Amino acid sequence: MIEIPPPGEYRLDPARCRIGVSGTHLFGVSTVDGTFPVAGGRIVVADPVTASVVTAEVDATGLTTGERLRDTELQSRRFLHGREHPLITFTDGHPVPDGPRWLLDGVVTVRGTAGRVRCAIDAVTLSADGFTARAATVVDRFAFGLTYGKRLGGREFTLTLDVTAVRR
Repeated sequence: MIEIPPPGEYRLDPARCRIGVSGTHLFGVSTVDGTFPVAGGRIVVADPVTASVVTAEVDATGLTTGERLRDTELQSRRFLHGREHPLITFTDGHPVPDGPRWLLDGVVTVRGTAGRVRCAIDAVTLSADGFTARAATVVDRFAFGLTYGKRLGGREFTLTLDVTAVRR
């Protein structure tokens, strides 16, 4: 169910936000799941809602998959290069109606490479201090220059966004 929040400015609460990532590993035989922490962000809900704007920053250095060696490799220059590019950004996000559902269209920048993404909004639920939202998208890692290990892992991965936004 999608409830439209009242117009106003909201901030993402990093303590109550999570981005899940899921992809294939070992020639597509097994799945690897991980999480990114959200560093911050802002949502301005407008009237009409299609004029709303979403921005967010994700801590690229905080990616965890539950395996220390893999996490270290993902932070290396061959993948996220977290030391030089500590943030993944989402900018120019706008809600777009798509029949009975809503999409969130925006620009993601990873390691200095920007590309458009479109997330399907699964739920928005109002709360006393703001709202929570859940959305998902599939991203082609090659489009963001993450091409190392082409034979070892899948090209696409799924991102699941669970965020809480509180009124400023």
